[in-house]
Amino acid sequence: THMFTHQGIWHFAMNMLLLTWMGRLYLAEVGSRRLLSTYLAGGLAGFLAYFVLTNGFKPLQGESTFALGASASVMAVFGAAATLRPESRFNLILFGPVALKHLFWGYVVLDYFGLSQGANPGGNVAHLGGALFGVLLVKQDMKGVNLVGWLEWVLDAMMSGSIQVPRRKRNQFRASTSNRWKAQERAESRAPMSDDEFNADKADRQARLDAILDKISKHGYDHLSAEDKRFLFEQSQR
Repeated sequence: THMFTHQGIWHFAMNMLLLTWMGRLYLAEVGSRRLLSTYLAGGLAGFLAYFVLTNGFKPLQGESTFALGASASVMAVFGAAATLRPESRFNLILFGPVALKHLFWGYVVLDYFGLSQGANPGGNVAHLGGALFGVLLVKQDMKGVNLVGWLEWVLDAMMSGSIQVPRRKRNQFRASTSNRWKAQERAESRAPMSDDEFNADKADRQARLDAILDKISKHGYDHLSAEDKRFLFEQSQR
């Protein structure tokens, strides 16, 4: 539960600001399903790095540390976005346009030096774990290996109702999902969609298709993720 709590309002605000910037970029590339699975798996990866190093690395064993915040999850999204779109530019007030890959690795270096100086060791270890997981996730995805496939299966099962979830919580979770997931659930139950849901689903699929075609024009078909290739194939059969 550490990734759902924060130390204070500024801790929460900075994480959400970075998540908004990087999440939008990543969302345009892979869709909401992969964004959610990356966020959750990144938080778990950050905690695993924290747990292993603070219990197995002697210089950190004497430190009073704790895991708190969504920083590892956010850094996983940051790392994934920077790996997918390394040349994207962000305008920084003092530095001007900076490539996303340089911005990301700058964050990583700062966390590493913070860890080496003993400043917030628990937080810095989790940041590094989440960040490196995001990079690894995209690198493996380009090879056709989906590291978060198991988590996406769980999320899909929850959405389809195969996993029993209390009704109120399941409805609350559905309210925050994309129109594509709603359409998928209706398709499985063979219930007809309303005009609004059909149009929203069509617009969602078209936006994702446009993003995939843009990636092909910039980087080639081989750089598509396995999920993107599957989606492209499904659309070609319509």
